[in-house]
Amino acid sequence: MSVKNYQESLRQLSLKESYSKVDLLTEDFLYAKDGKVEVYWAPFDFFNKKAKVIILGITPGFTQMELAYSYVRHHLNEADYDQVISDAKNQASFGGNVMRKNLIDMLDGIGLQELLNIQSCEQLFNKHHDLLHTTSVLRYPVFIEGENYGGSNPKILSNDVFLKMIDELLVPELNSLKNAVIIPTGKAVSNVLRALVNQGKIHNETILFNFPHPSGANGHRKEQYETNKDLFKEQLVKLAKLDVFTPSPSDFHPKEQENGDMVELIKQLKIIGEELKRSNDLKERDSFNEKRLHQIADEIEPYDHRIALVIDHLLGK
Repeated sequence: MSVKNYQESLRQLSLKESYSKVDLLTEDFLYAKDGKVEVYWAPFDFFNKKAKVIILGITPGFTQMELAYSYVRHHLNEADYDQVISDAKNQASFGGNVMRKNLIDMLDGIGLQELLNIQSCEQLFNKHHDLLHTTSVLRYPVFIEGENYGGSNPKILSNDVFLKMIDELLVPELNSLKNAVIIPTGKAVSNVLRALVNQGKIHNETILFNFPHPSGANGHRKEQYETNKDLFKEQLVKLAKLDVFTPSPSDFHPKEQENGDMVELIKQLKIIGEELKRSNDLKERDSFNEKRLHQIADEIEPYDHRIALVIDHLLGK
């Protein structure tokens, strides 16, 4: 069934405050089936191509599936479909108070928020969700006899349906975001990524292998996290030196109606940039423009610290 048909089925879904498995685990949304294994489509197809961080799970559970369906169904007529599924993914990803809190605590614990220049990784799920792309080894929810698939029975790399999903969905997705750091949640996810690295399908320079799954049911989470915590920190520092976390100027699109002063500063920055290109042989003008760039960085900082960092990076600070 095509995505277009899934969208139509979604539009025909009755409007409710919440949905049960009876509502969603139906033929209308069935993506694949192999014996006891059933895969159901869910609106998790949005790609955030500007992301600096990819958080990778095994597969969405029913909680995440229901959150996404509910959000999209209630907002279908309020915005463009791509925007709605982007917002839905942000609402549903690692949803559930315990799981998301555990994930945020672990990410903050290795200093990821500092490298992203945000207060806490909690902001990856709201104010700074533009820095985050969440996805799964198996993009769509998988159920075994109606229950959430946990990643072990059957093993991911031994099932034809799973292998097909990985090759057709996951590999192209990760390769479209080559410069983002990948955080695989749980042993099963790390094992899949190692296999893909060994097969030459993806590269491992930005993967934090052995990151624990944030589920409250993961009894080994704290021990595994503490064992690898220093290694994760070292990896992040190395990636920071490669400018993985540095936003590019094209990442910024200020809106004039939001702040006229900010727009004017950006205009000045563009003008000076063009002057620098045209006058590399004029040392005096270069010196003047460089000083003005530093001034603009200071003026912009109260509005968005990340833009100021970009300017400093361009100047080689």
